[in-house]
Amino acid sequence: MGHSHPHNFKRTKSYINIMKPTYRFISLLRLITLVTATSLATSVSHAQSGPITRSDVGSEAVARFLMNFGRFIDWPAGSVTSSEFQVCVLGDDHLGRSLDQNVNGKKAGDKSMIANRIPASDLGAAANCQIVWVSASESNRIGEITSALEGKSVLTVSEVDQFLESGGMIGLSEDRGSRVSIRMNKSLIEGAGLNIREQLMRAIQ
Repeated sequence: MGHSHPHNFKRTKSYINIMKPTYRFISLLRLITLVTATSLATSVSHAQSGPITRSDVGSEAVARFLMNFGRFIDWPAGSVTSSEFQVCVLGDDHLGRSLDQNVNGKKAGDKSMIANRIPASDLGAAANCQIVWVSASESNRIGEITSALEGKSVLTVSEVDQFLESGGMIGLSEDRGSRVSIRMNKSLIEGAGLNIREQLMRAIQ
């Protein structure tokens, strides 16, 4: 795992937005090339009222994003205490075999990744994961989940609308043109002691 220096943990309404033409990709480096050449942007978002729904990003796309987040974001030294780097689904699992095939056996630093499923009620187990995909089945309790994981070195990702506004770290969504938008709360990620690698930072600055 790479070294990082934790910042004061705080939530912010300033998010990074990344757009790319298609969600079928092999590596995050390819994603970086695409977004740099097309429609990379940074904007300030504000919390909005209304129902929380899922954006319906394809399971294969989500699985590849999660795998690449494990590769291109570094966790604090000593924070991964188990023998494997856990990429977990909290709640209903619609990723299925896509997650297993894209994650299992891949490397995150010096650890092998493994896909895991966590019961919705077991937030203690979620705290032992490195990446937690929050299923849309948990859309009514996002604040509870993010509060339970607050201050821990756990990257939270979801396709639930308003995820970042509820304390999540990375939100994925798909627009009408089949582009996937990545919204990142950089301050929240760094506050958890996670370090976004330079390759990714160059693309989003």
